[in-house]
Amino acid sequence: MTTNKKEFLTFELGKEEYAVEILRVQEIRGWENPDPLPNVPSYVKGVVDLRGTIVPIIDLREKFKLKVSYDVTTVVVVVHVLTNQGERIMGLVVDSVSDVQQFDLANLQPAPDISASIDSQFILGLTTVFNSSASQKDQQEGGMPKKGRMVIVIDIDKLASEGLIEDIEAADAHTIRGNG
Repeated sequence: MTTNKKEFLTFELGKEEYAVEILRVQEIRGWENPDPLPNVPSYVKGVVDLRGTIVPIIDLREKFKLKVSYDVTTVVVVVHVLTNQGERIMGLVVDSVSDVQQFDLANLQPAPDISASIDSQFILGLTTVFNSSASQKDQQEGGMPKKGRMVIVIDIDKLASEGLIEDIEAADAHTIRGNG
């Protein structure tokens, strides 16, 4: 029996917990206002210069139609995504970062098509995380399982491949920087 375990960075958007593969995460940055871009969807907050690389900043909360506020826990998770044009870097604005968890991809549950906030095409699957490091078998007390929390595993490549990166790059190409 083989397992397909991978580590994921978990983060919060509203009242839900989400995850992206940790190997895709380049860094986690505090929130700072990016340079705005013209003619992009409202969830594209703009771009930042990250050590010479122009990185588009996407507010996942706004993309998924959730309440948006910026405070001390708001962070940008900088990730690598694979698009039709190759690997790109983008920043994902989230409410807060939670933890690093290991999930067995073979045990992910399919996403139900009932969420009004997130399109199920961006979901790899759902899993449950328990509060301690004990296994699911060990989580049972008197035959009743302990309560865990649901985590939604996001497919960031599908999120980026919906034309999003191409639209941002086209808008960025038309932005005059510096003294023009």
